[in-house]
Amino acid sequence: ESNSRDFVERMQRINANAERVCDFLHEHPKVQRVHFPKFETPDLYKKACQPGAGYGGMFSLVLKNAPATAPKFYDALRVSKGPSLGTNYTLACPYTLLAHFDELDWAESVGVSPFLVRVSVGLEDGGELVRRFDEALKSV
Repeated sequence: ESNSRDFVERMQRINANAERVCDFLHEHPKVQRVHFPKFETPDLYKKACQPGAGYGGMFSLVLKNAPATAPKFYDALRVSKGPSLGTNYTLACPYTLLAHFDELDWAESVGVSPFLVRVSVGLEDGGELVRRFDEALKSV
């Protein structure tokens, strides 16, 4: 119960951080696609949202030339790594590899890249998060 007392404030910050990072990534020349409601189906998403809600703190991205760039990017990204989501700090994981390791061909056949990186954004400073993603992209 005590963890829910400041939930609204935390989610507002997480929403703002995620949107800031996704706006940066969406325009970056090394990024092929950002899976984030703002860029996928914003009209449908807004219909389901509560007034004043953001787009959420989770997104996925696929880099251009992903077989060569995604592992380097992931290793260089200075955030915690792991499959758990919903923490107050940013986490990244190679989602398709974790969730569909034994069926990567199938996942790719339905449009899910084996090199997809899934991110759950936390409460860190938004500018610092953008700098960390920029730094990781510069490594590829």
